[in-house]
Amino acid sequence: PTDAEEKDLPQLLQQTMNAIEKAKSAAGKSDQEVLFGGLEGTLTQLAQSAADAAALSDSTKKSQAEAQAEAIKAEDELKIALKQEIGKGLVQVSRDKDKVIVTVGSGGAFRSGSADLTEEAQSIMKRIAGTNSEGDSEITVSGHTDDVPLIFGSRYRDNWDLAAARSASVVQSLSADNLIKNKRLEAISYGESRPLETNDTAAGRAKNRRIEIEINY
Repeated sequence: PTDAEEKDLPQLLQQTMNAIEKAKSAAGKSDQEVLFGGLEGTLTQLAQSAADAAALSDSTKKSQAEAQAEAIKAEDELKIALKQEIGKGLVQVSRDKDKVIVTVGSGGAFRSGSADLTEEAQSIMKRIAGTNSEGDSEITVSGHTDDVPLIFGSRYRDNWDLAAARSASVVQSLSADNLIKNKRLEAISYGESRPLETNDTAAGRAKNRRIEIEINY
């Protein structure tokens, strides 16, 4: 049902119950009273359920609106905090409803084949953590690579392993100063499975090597 229909449902049920009450009074028969009594009880429960559902819907909508407002504010704060890196093309900040996504190119965050954050990347993570130190937003860090196999002798078995190590490094950096509690953080790996562009070109592979920090408000 539509929002309008949800709001009208309790009123319609009440009107039906009123009509049954009138019929019950006019009939004056015990068997009809028993019949109407059972139906009346059912309708009462339905009316209460409909009212509860409408109240829950309003509460959910309010919560979603608040979350989106928090995301809008956080997006602005992150764009200011990371203005220099955004200008260099190292970081992108975007928003999808109540989520803010910070994308960090691995070229500016890690040396080739490494999961150790550069000093510049550590500075980026400190500012992200500072902007999100308050509240209960949940932060998911995902690691992504291109499809080029790792060189023989690498400490990582494959791109899945490398992406997992990199996302874990970011989570560790975000929680290093205890500004963000560990329970709010999650590290996952997508390896080469979710490219943004083709891996057939150097520019495409560079785009695909990235860390995505999704902040859910």
